[in-house]
Amino acid sequence: MVDGFHLLRPELLWVFAICPVVALALWYRRANQGDWSRVIDADLLPYLLPDQSRGKRRAGVWVPMLLLSLAILAATGPSLQRVELPVIKRADALVIVLDMSASMLAADVQPSRAQRARQKVLDLLATRKEGVTGLVVFAGDAHVVTPLTDDTRTIANLMPALSPTMMPLPGANATSAIDMAAELLITAGAQGGQILLMTDGLPGFDSNTVNTSLENSGASLSILAIGTPSGAPIPLPNGGFLKDDAGEIVIPTLDRAAISAIAADVNAVYKDITLDESDIEALTRRDLLATAGELDLDRQTDAWQDQGHWLAALVALLLLPAFRKGAVASIALLLVFHSPPPQAAEWRDLWLTPDQQGAQQLANGQAADAAATFRDPAWRGVAAYEAGTYDQAARSFAGEQTANSFYNLGNALALQGDLRGALNAYEKSLAALPDAEDAIANRDFIQSLLDQQEQEPQDQEGEEQNQEDDSSQRDSESENDKQEQSESSDTQGSDQEPGEDTENQSSSEEEQPADEQREQDSTLADAAERDQEALDAATEEQMAKFDEALEEQQALEQWLRRVPDDPGGLLRRKFRYQTMQRLREGEEPDDSIRW
Repeated sequence: MVDGFHLLRPELLWVFAICPVVALALWYRRANQGDWSRVIDADLLPYLLPDQSRGKRRAGVWVPMLLLSLAILAATGPSLQRVELPVIKRADALVIVLDMSASMLAADVQPSRAQRARQKVLDLLATRKEGVTGLVVFAGDAHVVTPLTDDTRTIANLMPALSPTMMPLPGANATSAIDMAAELLITAGAQGGQILLMTDGLPGFDSNTVNTSLENSGASLSILAIGTPSGAPIPLPNGGFLKDDAGEIVIPTLDRAAISAIAADVNAVYKDITLDESDIEALTRRDLLATAGELDLDRQTDAWQDQGHWLAALVALLLLPAFRKGAVASIALLLVFHSPPPQAAEWRDLWLTPDQQGAQQLANGQAADAAATFRDPAWRGVAAYEAGTYDQAARSFAGEQTANSFYNLGNALALQGDLRGALNAYEKSLAALPDAEDAIANRDFIQSLLDQQEQEPQDQEGEEQNQEDDSSQRDSESENDKQEQSESSDTQGSDQEPGEDTENQSSSEEEQPADEQREQDSTLADAAERDQEALDAATEEQMAKFDEALEEQQALEQWLRRVPDDPGGLLRRKFRYQTMQRLREGEEPDDSIRW
């Protein structure tokens, strides 16, 4: 299977610049190797020295140049297909444990303790060129933000969303956070890693539990203290400052002596936060021998397969005649020589993967082109969704079995008009993530549309039945009028003489009063007017329903025309859900600290 054309080492193409120099040197060497034409007659020269003919001399220059060009092309690493490879990283595991208690909102360290801690984490991530990194935050309980990963950009993108206001429980339970970080190292098979604790205080710290966790995981602990001994009040979101039960303003201070004592108990390295990166460098300095080894990240990545060896083999076969002449080399060359069908490739294919190209197209507003370029199903679905090709987006989202994929699948199906399928997709999304507010709102909205569609046929049947009843009533009235007129004519005819029936009847018809005729015309006009009014009313009602359905469709498109991108909201719901699960399982929160 051909996935395109790609060069793994395109910088080696610059070596082609030396080819003209090599060709000129070979030509000059052969030209001055010896010219027997000066001493041998020109007619005898082809028979005495056939290898010295001018044609052979030219061929002797271009054949080495062809072989040199093929060797350079093989060195650039040409590739026509991708292969799946396991991701292996150096076993330098680091778990950052970040304090997100309310005291981190204090501004004694500008702009605040929490913001300074987030900036320190970003500075640390910028230095993590190798190894894997994880992030755990804590307040009254601990939560995993990201497990151990080599993608530090993911952690960096989540840092602005972290805030003490998003934590479900008040407090500062650093013990559970360190225990959770140790579990991450054990689960990933990265025993011997490092845990970096960033905090402004360690109240209720259990040194025995922490020592047990560190011993089981083989990890080392470092502590970075944030804050000042004078402290600062804790600002509230609505203004003012946090107060205790006595009405006094709470001013959390940094107790360096207490933290130093705890660091000595758990054999941890302790440093105060600084303006430069000396604190991070001192806390994360590791022995290279202690971090030896590799860590399998248990995932696959697609990479271009280096197929330059085929060109190297071709060069070797072409060099065979230089060592031994014969037909065997020519036959072997014909058997192994195979050229793959030519594939069109753009210049940017040498530098960017299809997913990177699709990301650029999507950022430039070329959603349709991005959908055709992406290889990743999730990104391809997002691009197709933005392009308005909801059927293609639904097929892409259907390939993933995650809560977000089911949610996006529901959006795409809803905009196609498949409300039943959209409702089923939202239900699957909520089964994986029950507290997703967007999925709940969309599911309820789609359910209301389905209920309305089921109600409309019943309303239409009732209207048709009413129209049939009105028509039957009018027909019955018309028949009664005709019958009354017939009876009246019979009565008048019975009072006349038999011989005068025809004459009187004709005279009666001729002398019928004009007001009776006008009355009949008025009755017919009133009936026609009532029919027209009923038809107009039915038409207006149908138009009103159409306008309402159109408004609902526009509201649906406006509501669903987006893919959720709110890391702060997702983390907040995730933390709240985990805390509720722990409380249901009987875990008791620490009531000793309420901020």
